[in-house]
Amino acid sequence: MSGAKNVIDMRPGKGFTTSQSNEHLRRLADREAAKKAQWNYDPSREHLNFEIGRGGVVKEIDKSKSIHQRIEENLKARGIKDPNIPLITQGLDPKYRTVANFILGGNREVMRNLAFGNQKVDWEHGADNTELKRMPDIEAWAKDAYAFMCKKFGEQNIAAFVVHLDEANPHVHCTVLPISENNRISFKKVFLKGNDNKDALSKYMENLHTEYAEEVGLKYGMERGDSIKETGAVHRTTEEYRRKLWKDAQEKEEEVRENTKTITNQRGIIASLNREIKHSAARLKALATMIKNLETHKADLEQEIKKLNRDLAAGKISKEEADRKLSQINADIKKTEEKILDKTDKLKIAESKLHDAEQRKSELEAKAHEAEQKTALAVEKTAKAEGKYQEIKAKYKEIAPAVNLKVSHEIGSLGFHMVALDMKSRLSKYDELRNSLSPSQRDFLDRTVGEIFDGSLIENVAENSANLCSVAASLYLGYLDAATRIAQSSGGGGGPGTGWGKRDDEDDLDFRRRCFGMAMKMMKPVKQNRVIRGRRR
Repeated sequence: MSGAKNVIDMRPGKGFTTSQSNEHLRRLADREAAKKAQWNYDPSREHLNFEIGRGGVVKEIDKSKSIHQRIEENLKARGIKDPNIPLITQGLDPKYRTVANFILGGNREVMRNLAFGNQKVDWEHGADNTELKRMPDIEAWAKDAYAFMCKKFGEQNIAAFVVHLDEANPHVHCTVLPISENNRISFKKVFLKGNDNKDALSKYMENLHTEYAEEVGLKYGMERGDSIKETGAVHRTTEEYRRKLWKDAQEKEEEVRENTKTITNQRGIIASLNREIKHSAARLKALATMIKNLETHKADLEQEIKKLNRDLAAGKISKEEADRKLSQINADIKKTEEKILDKTDKLKIAESKLHDAEQRKSELEAKAHEAEQKTALAVEKTAKAEGKYQEIKAKYKEIAPAVNLKVSHEIGSLGFHMVALDMKSRLSKYDELRNSLSPSQRDFLDRTVGEIFDGSLIENVAENSANLCSVAASLYLGYLDAATRIAQSSGGGGGPGTGWGKRDDEDDLDFRRRCFGMAMKMMKPVKQNRVIRGRRR
């Protein structure tokens, strides 16, 4: 179809989380699947999902192993080490980009036609689409997309290639391992050609997008489109989705305002042009009348010359009298012809001005009409966006308590996991120190061992576990004011600062860890200034 676009987008990751894997493979508990179905999944279409395996073979999704396990087995079989493992073992955050998460898709109408053909699909939430069958066209498209990714990154580096047909728009999640030519994980070498900057990645993705469109998209009637990064069409959490809808509604309202302003300006110019056209038309009419009168006057003068010649031939007037009158008439004719020529020139100029004004008016009217149509469409979209926002807001309000509780529990679990790692690290350092001491020194150390853990992560968690988890959960959910209030009510020192939120290169686990760390920072008591000898310190 005309104007149909394809999409390819990539987000780097510092690993692959269990939640990511569960979502891609649809390894969801009944309760979790029910929640997902409220938003963007259709459980009755899950049977249509599939994946592409080695050799471009279409097969049912293998849920027996997580994508994380697939990655581990892939690396182990090739003798490749994950550079983040030593960091995680030490209780540190991973810092290396070891995974490239691709999303491949395209125009909704085209993708739906490839997936379902002429079958009738009920897009309402809670609909029963169990009778739907997967069309061969979507498998052909997926195999072509798989072949393209294999060509670019090597089939051995494709950890998963999962096709989802149970969402609003059919798409692929392709998990790529950035393995360099020297058989090492290196996102920088594979995607940035050694240049670790945003411009290099953007340039790489632009070129990749063009290649993908030429080799895959055009075959299925889709030209190069915009990336998901440009359009904002990404997989979001419920809260992120709610905020995006609100932003969309605001942007549509701003679009309406700008279009209305444009229309007002154009209508003002059109009104001015109408006055100009009216004036020019009157001017044309006046000049045409003048020219007609002058031409009539000239004809009258020519008739007078003929009469004068007849009178001269009949002897009614003398030759001297005839010559005198003839000279006067010719002079009058010359002046009349000059006036006719002048008015004709002015008439041409007036006609040109009128034509220009009418053409400009026609162009502006067309633009104004287009702007009015865009405004009408924007108004419609604004209403839809606002309606969708209110719908999502209402649904989110219903499930928010459960979501908040679940997140709090998960944050708490993560916190105590971090505690365990902290304890392990401290004990290791303690054993190392103890073994290096003399017996008497060891005895003293054993008697004062409690001091090693003074102010440690475990004490912070133990003493403030409930409030600490509440602050971390609030930060994760975007309730920054609530996080600040809880921290301050517990004697803490303030908020997370400006610009808090999930980073583009951060997966969900990384963000939760950072939320927990920030919560600990916020929960630290405010340092009180002491007055010593009349001075503040």
